Amino acid sequence: MKNYYLLLFVIFAQNLIFSQDYRFGKVSEEEVLEKAYPLDSTANAAILFKSQKTYYELHQNTGFTLVTDVYERIKIYNKDGLDWATKEITAYQNGSDREKIVSVKGNTYNIIDGKLKDEKLRKDGIFDEEVNKYRIKTSLTMPAVTEGSVIEYSYTVRSPFLTSIDETRLQYTIPVERIEVQVKIPEFFGFKMHSNLKSPLIFDVDKSGDTFRYAFQESTRKSNGWTTSSEYSTNSVDYKLNVYQIQKDNVAALKKEPFVDYLENYAAYIKWELMFTQFPNTPVKNFTQTWEGVTKTIYDGNLGKELHQERYFRKDVDELLSGVSNPQTKVALIYDFVKKKVRWNDFVGYYTDNGLKSAYKDGVGNCADINLMLTAMLKYAGLTANPVLVSTPDNGIPVFPTINGFNYILASVELPNQTLLLDATDPLASVGELPKRARNFQGRLIREEGTSNWVDLIPTTLSEVKSYLYVSLDEELKITGKTSKAHQGLYAKRFRENNTMSDEKYLEKLEGKVGEFSISELVVENRQDINEIIKETYTFSGRNPVEEINGKIYLQPFLFEAIKENPFKADERNYPIFFDFPSIQNEAITFVVPEGYVLESFPESGIVELNGGEVKYTFLVQQSGSVLSIRSTLDLPKTYFTPEDYDGLKKFYSQIIEKQTEAIVLSKV
Repeated sequence: MKNYYLLLFVIFAQNLIFSQDYRFGKVSEEEVLEKAYPLDSTANAAILFKSQKTYYELHQNTGFTLVTDVYERIKIYNKDGLDWATKEITAYQNGSDREKIVSVKGNTYNIIDGKLKDEKLRKDGIFDEEVNKYRIKTSLTMPAVTEGSVIEYSYTVRSPFLTSIDETRLQYTIPVERIEVQVKIPEFFGFKMHSNLKSPLIFDVDKSGDTFRYAFQESTRKSNGWTTSSEYSTNSVDYKLNVYQIQKDNVAALKKEPFVDYLENYAAYIKWELMFTQFPNTPVKNFTQTWEGVTKTIYDGNLGKELHQERYFRKDVDELLSGVSNPQTKVALIYDFVKKKVRWNDFVGYYTDNGLKSAYKDGVGNCADINLMLTAMLKYAGLTANPVLVSTPDNGIPVFPTINGFNYILASVELPNQTLLLDATDPLASVGELPKRARNFQGRLIREEGTSNWVDLIPTTLSEVKSYLYVSLDEELKITGKTSKAHQGLYAKRFRENNTMSDEKYLEKLEGKVGEFSISELVVENRQDINEIIKETYTFSGRNPVEEINGKIYLQPFLFEAIKENPFKADERNYPIFFDFPSIQNEAITFVVPEGYVLESFPESGIVELNGGEVKYTFLVQQSGSVLSIRSTLDLPKTYFTPEDYDGLKKFYSQIIEKQTEAIVLSKV
């Protein structure tokens, strides 16, 4: 009976969808009054309808133009959904060629005094911003948006870049009630579709053919010696169209899960790869590339030219390296020099904005300016250095050879026993460390002679954090103790990133973490020196974690260092699990039994493993008179786990928590 009512609800919801009018300006009162999305009550907003039509226009004088028409209608359910009231559209430009965003219009609908009212998007709600020399961002900020509003907007993108169709997005972090996509491609352009294999959603693509006739007028001039006249004739061009259509209702939202590398990477989408072009009376031009071809194309652009310019920095680098012969020292000195010399402007890309010489002079540049400059200086210093092309997590992972698959660049240097990857855009990264935005599986190292190969961006060296607690209990059951902690590798980098505040503010933050304990004598060492281990020490005291029941004392020895809750709570998992970097966490606790008490019981030693020891938690306990020593090690050398590993990983953390929350029991002598 329960399934019967569910079926009726789904049929009713579908009938409601099909009865809606999705034309611009036809928002209904019922849509504005809706309090929650019927199929997902947790949704903060929902796309009620999205239409995207991509096609080519042919003009007699200018040839083809790639056109995309977009219309979206969005329902805002609560304040957390208000971010959807702003739409950002990216247009591309290259020299004099530029995409244009035209025919922009929009409305916001609310119920005011019991009546449906609309307010139009005005010019002061449309903002253009030049992100860099290749990208322009247009933002639409809808007016009068509040909880319950329905907004709609439409726009057209006109592009001169005929061989590059943008990714067709089919899924978002909010549900989609209905989506309609149509892509019409003339037979002259041979595109191949690629769907996102990471997405569990399946979209049926209806592929068909169509014909198009373009009529145009031609004139010829005739002269009989005395007079000149023009004769007009109408001609036409017929060609075939490949038509791709998608129509789907009730597209589920991407749901946040802990330890996901980048949620948007798991959205359903279609990418378009240009295979060839063949225009009338011309031979086929193949665009299908190898990765070697892609990297050669990029290197032969301004990248290779910039790497060979060294006059602007020669004097400074010669002074910097005077008397230095050790390769590692050279790397460290040049790396530190570039980080201090040129500040990152937050722009990504593998091409420079205004050239390395200008960036060096102005002291600011994009990631290509900075890391190509670093590569050039390392080369000048006699080291084997090359650039590495990277795709940031929000740009996805390249699935086929294309220059659009990369949007970031690093420097690499080959030393006798290792190859170091360097990113001088990050002032908090030491030699060999990368910021999170650059740790996206693999990058493509390119060499001057034209060869290239993949390099791993995920670090293999274990980053370590060590904690030591000395805990004692007095006759009044008050805990006093001292803790010291050492952060090494990417743990130290994370500490510096998360704790940029003053010592006083950090003390307040720390007191919030330790709960009922008070802290004194806080010392943090090497906060500014990124090449050193961060060490912090402090003393603490408190009473609340101790329980006395029937004359016995119960105390959890890990205190505020315990893992308090399992990060994996859901019953099932849709996406892979990513930890930021390989790590090892060591904790040592020394507990001194107060006079007049004895240890009645304490946790037993044990080992917890996952997948035959791929990850391991070791828990060792030893008693020596009135001193109880506990050593625990969480060894996580692996950073990637499949959804099939989820249940085992969830159980693994449950067992760790169970061990760390076991109590020490004291009884009176």
